[in-house]
Amino acid sequence: MAFLLDSKLGFGMACLLGAAAGVMGGVYLRHADPAAAAPARESSWDGPVGPGALAVAARPAGSGPEEPPLLDAAGRLVVDPALHRLYDSFLKNGGREQELRAYLKRRLTPPVLAQAETLAGDYARYLKAEAALRANGRLAPLDPAGMSSAQVEQMLAWQQQRAQLRERMLGIAVSEAWFGTEDANCRTALADWRTMRAPAGSEEVDSNELRARRLRGAVLEQRRNERAQSCAAQMMERQP
Repeated sequence: MAFLLDSKLGFGMACLLGAAAGVMGGVYLRHADPAAAAPARESSWDGPVGPGALAVAARPAGSGPEEPPLLDAAGRLVVDPALHRLYDSFLKNGGREQELRAYLKRRLTPPVLAQAETLAGDYARYLKAEAALRANGRLAPLDPAGMSSAQVEQMLAWQQQRAQLRERMLGIAVSEAWFGTEDANCRTALADWRTMRAPAGSEEVDSNELRARRLRGAVLEQRRNERAQSCAAQMMERQP
């Protein structure tokens, strides 16, 4: 009986020693080689997929310029300045309308494709009509020394004619999206020039204008003249 107890006691001690050795070995392996302790992964991505979770693959070198997005989240054509620049790149310097249509067919599908092609045709016709309007307008050449009152009035009238042409041929929404900011800045520049020339006491000159003249004087006049000349140069730009 004593032998049996001694045997059982010895067997129990051996099990405890074996378990302790196993624990110590595991601890050592984790500290010595973390890669060996971690289980092997079947994929490099094993987390949840969501916005921002996966990086977009980089464009290969020499793959050409990035193409602008043409559709919004709802699948509608985005008529914004980026689309305007795209159309200009085909139509404004050479009239490559067929190349533009081929490009749109590669990027779009019906019914959005039909909308984009219709707009391309409308814009191509508008550019020709604008060139004719500019040629018939006979705008006076710019004088680097400064613009005259007659020239500013001519520019304002011509800008209004061009805006009306755009609305007729492209629609109000497209005209505003593509040219609204540019036209507004130009009208402001020409109106500021006209205000600068108005005498004190006239309706165009208020207290703010008088204060600006007192504080900045010749600098204000030079800046307004430069802005008006820049606006006039843009309007007089001819098609190649």
